[in-house]
Amino acid sequence: MAPAKGKGNVKKKGKGSSKITKSRAPESTSDSYFPREIISNILSRLPVNILLRFRCVCKQWRNLISKPNFIAAHFSHYSALQRSGSSILIGTRHYESSHHVLSLYTPPPEPESSSSIVELDSPFPCFFPHMYIVGPCNGIVCLFQPPWGDLITLWNPAMRQSRMVKLSESEPIMGVHCWASIGLAFDPQENDFLVLRIFTAVPTSTVPNHVEMWSTKSFGWKKLKSEVVFHIPGHTSNVNVKGVPYWFATVTDEFGWRPVLVRFDVGKKVFEKLPMLGTGERNKKHQQLVVLGDSLGKFTFDERDESHFDVWVMDDEDGWTKKYNVGPIHGLERTMGCLRNGDIVAKNKEEEVFLFDPVTCSVKANLSIDSSKNGAYMIFDYSESLMLTGGMLPVKKQNARDKLARKKLTRACVDFML
Repeated sequence: MAPAKGKGNVKKKGKGSSKITKSRAPESTSDSYFPREIISNILSRLPVNILLRFRCVCKQWRNLISKPNFIAAHFSHYSALQRSGSSILIGTRHYESSHHVLSLYTPPPEPESSSSIVELDSPFPCFFPHMYIVGPCNGIVCLFQPPWGDLITLWNPAMRQSRMVKLSESEPIMGVHCWASIGLAFDPQENDFLVLRIFTAVPTSTVPNHVEMWSTKSFGWKKLKSEVVFHIPGHTSNVNVKGVPYWFATVTDEFGWRPVLVRFDVGKKVFEKLPMLGTGERNKKHQQLVVLGDSLGKFTFDERDESHFDVWVMDDEDGWTKKYNVGPIHGLERTMGCLRNGDIVAKNKEEEVFLFDPVTCSVKANLSIDSSKNGAYMIFDYSESLMLTGGMLPVKKQNARDKLARKKLTRACVDFML
C-alpha cells in the first residue's frame, strides 16, 4: 500500500535548497567512431585548403594537423595523388607594368570539368627588376633577385605564408666571381630547409667556389668547404629531386673543358660530381634536366630535328638509361619543362604555352596568361604541403586598389621618361 501524501513528505523550495540540473552527455567526436590512425590516414590525403578549415572542427584535429609526422605523411600521400594531374606554379611579368606575377594552375577534378589559373598574392616586391624562382622543395619555394642572390624569400603558396632570409655578410670577389647561383634543399633527418648560395667562378678560374648555406634551424649563414671547382652557367639549380638540388656545370682539368652534373649531398653537406651521358648524347644541341616520378631525368634534342627528343632517367646504381623517344611534336616550338607524370610544357611560335601529353600527342591545357609578356614564363611542377619554417607570416593580400595604384604609378613613370 502506497504511503499517504502529507506535509511531512513535501520538500519546500527555499533559498537554501539546491537546484536540480540535468547532466549533459559528453560531446561526441570522430574518435568515438573511428580509430585515430584511420582518421589521420584519411586527413593526410586531403588538400591543404580543406585541412586548414578542418583545424576548426575540434582541438584534437587541430593538434593532429600541426604535428610534424602528420605534415610529412600528408606531403608524401598528397604529392603521390597529384602525379596524375599536377598543379603548376607559373611565374610571369605583366606586359604593361613589367611587375612579377605568380599564378597557380589547378588541373580539373574531372575530365569533363575545366581547369583554372589563379593569380596568387606574391610575397616578393613586384617592382624589383628581376625575380628568379628556385624549387619547389617539399611545398616551399625560394624567390630571389639576381645576380648575387639578394632578397631571398621562402614562401609556401598553399599556406600563403612567407619569410625573408637574413642577408649574408659575404661579398663576391670582382674578377673572380661572375654571379651567384641559388639552390634549395631539405634535410629529412633534421627536418631542415637549406638555402645554398654559390659564388660562381669565371670559367677559367682555378679558385674553389665560395659556398654558403642558410638553415631554418640556425637562422644563420655558414660557409661550407668546397673542394670541387666548377662553373655554373645559371642563377639557379636546374631541378630539385626529393629535396636534393642538381646543377648543370662545367669544369676545367687535365682533360680540358667538359660539362658535368653536380648535386648537393644533404647529409654530408658537400657537392658531388655525377656522370654525364655518353659522348654521342652529350654533344647533342640541347639538353634539359627534368623530374620524372621521383627520379632525375633528362631530355636530349637532336640538332637536325627538335620535334623529336629522347627521354633518359638516372639511377644511382645503373647510371643513365634511355626510356623512350617523344615526337614528333607538331606546332610546338620549344619545350619548357616536364611534370612528374611525364606531361610536357611547351610553347608555339606565337609564344602561347601549352600542357602536352606525349602519349596521345595532344594538348591537355592552355597555360597562357593574357596579361603576361612574351618569353617571360617560368614553369614549375608544384606539390602543396603544410610545411612552414620559423618566422613565416601570412602574405599580405593584394587588393584591387593596390594593383590599380601600382598600374597608375608605372604609367606615370613611363610618361615621365618619354
